[in-house]
Parts: sequence; C-alpha cells; structure tokens
Amino acid sequence: MVALTHLQSGYLGKILVIRKAGAVMMGCQAKTTILAAIVAIAGICAAISNLSADTIPAQHQVRSEVAQAIRAVLATPDGQLDFARAKLTFDKMIDPTIDIDAWMQKIAQMEQAVRTMAGPSASRWEKLGAIQKYIYESGQWNDHRPYVYDLTDPLGKNITNKLLTTYLSTRRGNCVSMPFLFLILANRLGEHVTASTAPLHIFVRVVDDMTGKSINLEPTNGAGPQRDVWIRQQFPMTDQAIANGLYLQTLTKKETIALMASVVLEYYYNDGRYLDVIQSADVILEYYPKLVAALVTKGSAYGRLVEVNFEQKYPTPNDIPINLRAEYQRLHEQNYAIIDQAEALGWRPEE
Repeated sequence: MVALTHLQSGYLGKILVIRKAGAVMMGCQAKTTILAAIVAIAGICAAISNLSADTIPAQHQVRSEVAQAIRAVLATPDGQLDFARAKLTFDKMIDPTIDIDAWMQKIAQMEQAVRTMAGPSASRWEKLGAIQKYIYESGQWNDHRPYVYDLTDPLGKNITNKLLTTYLSTRRGNCVSMPFLFLILANRLGEHVTASTAPLHIFVRVVDDMTGKSINLEPTNGAGPQRDVWIRQQFPMTDQAIANGLYLQTLTKKETIALMASVVLEYYYNDGRYLDVIQSADVILEYYPKLVAALVTKGSAYGRLVEVNFEQKYPTPNDIPINLRAEYQRLHEQNYAIIDQAEALGWRPEE
C-alpha cells in the first residue's frame, strides 16, 4: 500500500491552478475569461466505474491514435513539410468534414493572386506587402471582403474559430488562424517567415537568413512590425520565461508545426479525452520542448483525472479504496510535478 501522508487534510488545492491552465495556449489576451471557462468544464467526463480508461497505468494503455496522427505529420522530413497541409491535417482532427485537397487548391489560388500582385522579381518586402494588401485591404483581389479580427468571438472560445478553414470561409480570424495564414502564404512565396509566441498569443517573425536577424509582424493588426518591448507590454511575461526560451523565440519549421498541433490538445481536453491529451502532448513536446502550453495542458489533464476519478467520487482522500490509492497518488504527483516544472521555467498561472 502506498502511504499518502496528506490524506488526513483533505484534497490539496494545486488542481485549482491546473484547471486555470487547461487551455493556456490558444487564447488572445483571454486570461480571466478563458480561465473561468476552463473551471466550468468540470465533470464533463464523469467516471462510470472506479477507474476511467484514461487512468489505466501507462504500461497498459493503448496508444492514442490522435498522438500517432500528430507524430506522422511531425516526423515528415523538413523538405517535405508544408505548413498549409499540416495545419489542415490538424484541423481535420477537430472537423472531419474538412476536404484538405480542396482547401489546398484554394490556398494555391491565393498564392498565385499574391504573386501577381507582387510582380516579377519582387523583393522580400514587396512580397510581404502584397500579402498584407491581399489579406487586409479591400479590393477586387479579395472580392472587397478583407480578412479581419473576429470581434464576435475575440477570445476564441469557439474552437472552430481557430481553424484555418473557418478563417478562410468567414474572413474573420484570431491570433491562431491569422498568423498561420500569413506565414503559409509567405513561405509559399519563398520567404522565411515563422511563428513566435507570447503568453496566450501567436505572432510571426520574418527571418533574414544572411544575418540571422528577425522582425516581428502582428497579423492580428494588419501584419505591422512590432518590437519585443511592445509585445511584452501587451502580453506580460517573466524575464525567467524569456531566458528559458518559453516566449519571443524564432521557431523552427518543426516547432511551428508543433505549435499548430496544440489546438488539437485544447479540443480533446475540452472533450474530456485526457489520455489523448497526455500522449499527444508528449509527441508535441518531443518536437517543441519549450512549448509551455502543451506542458501545462498535459499537467492539467492529470489534474482532471484526479478530479473525475477521485474528487467527484470520494468526499475525502481517506474514502478512496485502498486498491486505488496508488493510482490517485500517481496522477496527483504527475499533476504537481508538471506544473512545478512549468513554473520553474518562468510560466505563471495567470498566463
């Protein structure tokens, strides 16, 4: 029997922190609202037996098909990776009706329109300027329907609004869909544009491969240039988090695609599929170890398992059957250890 020294004192409160962090990645400055929404998710996966499928010890778990699908994309050699196809593949895990080939054709048409606008032998900034014009300015190139920030769901509560297909269909996006469309088009025009992150935010960076220097662009605001200091003012973060590489980094191609995959974690977390979340987060972290959103969401999933399988069923830890206490201890320790790891890197719960 595993000795639980804290049994007499009731359930510990750390999981309250974890609930706040469940969807840490994919908001747009949606701090308190998103956190409250995550707290409200409690109970969506109530257990029908002493242990749900997601609490089976790791050595007996079936491999998650979701995690395997994410790995299949990330394991693709760099030279064969395509940002658009990767994003659409992840989006299809959320909306199975998505026709990837049809949307790839649509993106190819957009690319050709931007090439025509930029003109032959266009410079880097002429190409990027053409993308800006195509997306944000009203004209015949976009049927006088420019792409704008979605003020009907500014916090991105509806996860379908984070899909690229939703952005392309409605012309309304957020800090998930908007930067990804911009970097997809830029890379198709041969420019090195990648993603970067701040707490609850994604933006893009234009990289000069000759000098290694980069410039931030803010796709949620016309893709205008922004300095790091401005981003830090808008999205407060600790110096420790920056020093440890959590934010304001110029991501590699694989890291950018791993970042794209993080919306899948949010979807399955909200759906109560915590085994898929934990295993998928492990895959994403393998390719992007500093993606703190994936780390915290994984820790939150362990916290939810404690809640669903123990807190909702037993008034106090002393009421947990002896044969289940080792599993309670394992989940509880994983929950604490992962969140402690994130905090040690400089992440804070309010992020």
